[in-house]
Amino acid sequence: MNKKIRRIKRWLAIMLVIFLLFPAGSQAEDSVNSGDQSLETITQDNQSTPLNQGSEQGNEISPVIETLEQVPEVNINDNLDQQIVVVYADSGEDNVKDLALTTAEVVSGEQVSNRVDLIEVSETTDVEALMADLKQNPNVLAVDKNDKIEVTALPNDPYVVNGSAWQFQRIGADQTWDQVSNADPVVVAVIDTGLNVNHPDIIGNTVAGYDFVTGKTNVVDLAGHGTAVSGCIAAVTNNGVGTAGISGLANIKIAPYRTGGQYSGDTQLDVAYICAAILKAAERPEVKVINMSFGGYGTFSSLAVAVSEAVSAGKVVVASSGNEGEAWNARAGQYSYPASYDHVISVGAINKYNTRSSFSQYNDRVDLCAPGQSVLTTAKSGGYEYASGTSFSSPIVAGACAVVMAADSSLNAEAVETILKSTALDLGVAGSDAYYGSGLIQLNQAVAAINSSETVGPTYRTHVQNVGWQGWKFDGQISGTSGQSLRLEGIEIKMNNLGNDLGVEYQTHVQNIGWQGFKSDGQTSGTYGQSLRLEAIQIRLTGTDAINYDVYYRVHSQNYGWLDWAINGGSSGTQGKSLRLEAIEICVVPKGASAPGPTSRPFVS
Repeated sequence: MNKKIRRIKRWLAIMLVIFLLFPAGSQAEDSVNSGDQSLETITQDNQSTPLNQGSEQGNEISPVIETLEQVPEVNINDNLDQQIVVVYADSGEDNVKDLALTTAEVVSGEQVSNRVDLIEVSETTDVEALMADLKQNPNVLAVDKNDKIEVTALPNDPYVVNGSAWQFQRIGADQTWDQVSNADPVVVAVIDTGLNVNHPDIIGNTVAGYDFVTGKTNVVDLAGHGTAVSGCIAAVTNNGVGTAGISGLANIKIAPYRTGGQYSGDTQLDVAYICAAILKAAERPEVKVINMSFGGYGTFSSLAVAVSEAVSAGKVVVASSGNEGEAWNARAGQYSYPASYDHVISVGAINKYNTRSSFSQYNDRVDLCAPGQSVLTTAKSGGYEYASGTSFSSPIVAGACAVVMAADSSLNAEAVETILKSTALDLGVAGSDAYYGSGLIQLNQAVAAINSSETVGPTYRTHVQNVGWQGWKFDGQISGTSGQSLRLEGIEIKMNNLGNDLGVEYQTHVQNIGWQGFKSDGQTSGTYGQSLRLEAIQIRLTGTDAINYDVYYRVHSQNYGWLDWAINGGSSGTQGKSLRLEAIEICVVPKGASAPGPTSRPFVS
């Protein structure tokens, strides 16, 4: 409902109660007496005594706030230092009544949602002391000063190039656009500057959201950022118009939440509105993924609480890592929030050359990367534009999460993240790193991993002589070559653990080096660029759930062909014979299940 209409209705109700309780004459007399007392107080003291304390003669005490309709509506752009955000544990129409605040302390306010209030306190009120007092209230989860958080987009000009929507081919979405068909929609909540829901490439791919700026269910986008972000996820595919979203033909919908962006190009979102939007999205069972293409470097306890509730509600929460990664930027390498909160997928940006965009923020909280430089997407005008920033790599990953959940509705948030990480293309130094996380998402590989098996299993790839790194293989598939006399030089193994506490470690026996020592969870074992052959391998499972599974593996060895299957850390291959490994198969089965083949001779020495 429109904020102004709601406010008028509630004022009328309050006035009706007053007229019923008090005769007109009594009100007039009280008013006169009250005026006399107020004048007397000023005359005697000429001091700024807080109205709620009264004078020594017992002047009138200021009314306690029962509803924020008692005060004017807050202006989110003025007196930001005097505004506080209150997040409540319980949902209620007028939670503010439990805070024991008075009209002397509160000069304006807004009930943003049933769990979030935005309150502006008077200049004479000690904001820090009041916040400390409110934190003691058992119904208050968090209290913060209100603030603005910047979206993580960059100006177009330095990065715009002529070309097509390269981002989809780069992550394999061109191979999955028609591969996933789900009846019930997977909804992605986009918390941003709103959305042009009438864009020809967006129509039909939205569900109800909310505009916290206007207090209406009809969402608009004056700034344009939210429309560009949403297009990366769900621009309509195969309609002969413009571009396409990461979702392809999967039934993915956008729930837009407008939390800022009051004019074209406005990059600021309001913390109070953001918190309310996250909590609203967390309550909706059809919302599976939340995208947040914004970030800041302050401490936001209210934002942390809201994100934590979304995580507890089982949502996949995705955020942009930040655009402060340039070497000259004082913020380079720092944590940006909400991306750096626990259980949030932090996404960095790459360019079309598969290297980190220079602006992309880096730190040990970065989980994945995706295209984020000169990506083609929808514009608020109804047309299209190239956009740059981690603001646009984040929704590409959020969209990929939604596609994975559409492909298998039984997956939880942790399993989705694990699948995307285990099938990502490793970039930069071997293994996870601060610049690329686990690597560039490969949606085609992630969907293939789901379709290949609904159980726990490994993903792995090998570095082959004259070929380089091959694509990722899954549970029982062959990686390498046979009959071509090409040596394996390195290997990386990850686990698709579907939320189980299950990892993998492995070591290889390398020509001229011997056993290298164990590597784990996607790290490189062996060498590449040194022309050294792998001769043998040992693989074993790790984690508390390892007792529930067995890992089997066998190798194709020079002069021997396929050897038998080794199990749980046993050696596979040869030693002391100077023979190369040429291919490998790996599979994981429930503990005690039958071996995939003979196990008598996995190793020759």
